[in-house]
Amino acid sequence: MKNDTLIVIPIRMGSSRFPGKPLIDINGRAMIYHVWKKAILSRCGDVFVACCDKEVKNYLIKKEIPYVMTKKNLYSGTDRVYSAMQILLKNNHYKYIINLQGDIPDISPLSIKKLASMIKVKAIQMATLVSKIKYSKTIKDKNIVKVALSKHGNFNRAFYFSRSPVPFGASEFYEHIGIYAYKVDTLKRFVSLKVGELEKIESLEQLRALEAGIQIIVGKVNKAPYSIDTPKDLKDFLKKS
Repeated sequence: MKNDTLIVIPIRMGSSRFPGKPLIDINGRAMIYHVWKKAILSRCGDVFVACCDKEVKNYLIKKEIPYVMTKKNLYSGTDRVYSAMQILLKNNHYKYIINLQGDIPDISPLSIKKLASMIKVKAIQMATLVSKIKYSKTIKDKNIVKVALSKHGNFNRAFYFSRSPVPFGASEFYEHIGIYAYKVDTLKRFVSLKVGELEKIESLEQLRALEAGIQIIVGKVNKAPYSIDTPKDLKDFLKKS
């Protein structure tokens, strides 16, 4: 029986804050290997890396990691996921797409599994994950995206994402985790939308969905993975691992 779920990990070597990030060494293996392995361990579906660099392609071939080559000049990681999906749908019939960011090497396979089960709920078109923020200094960190939530049936619904602490005056805050799940048609709709005004202000593409009326349902997990965006992040991560 073929999988109905596709996990795509979008990566590129040209990160402005950390060039060459996908292939940086973490305990003897490239970062992309760690993320790919966590996706495999989730046992949720087929896993492909969406890349645009020959250097990455050669590494993936060497490690026998399935990949799809995409154009270099795509607007975002989500556009890279969509591009890979279009290619892979020619020979497969996926219903659900998971967009797993390539810079969270310690993502829990159980977190991926939770998100994969959420998107299979009929009423859910788009979903993501959050974790409660445990340290007050993190709340003010603009690199940690916060989420304003409300109860929505058995899950929660995202009302806003911000680099600022939201909602104001809350007793607890939630950190957004860089992983999304979509029904195929929802991802198609998302990439067809124009960049939203709130998205431009916050530099957060998920706000495009909210501005267009697409509900984002949220699942809570106990621990947020460590996101490596800069050389300093890598240094801090290696100290903790």
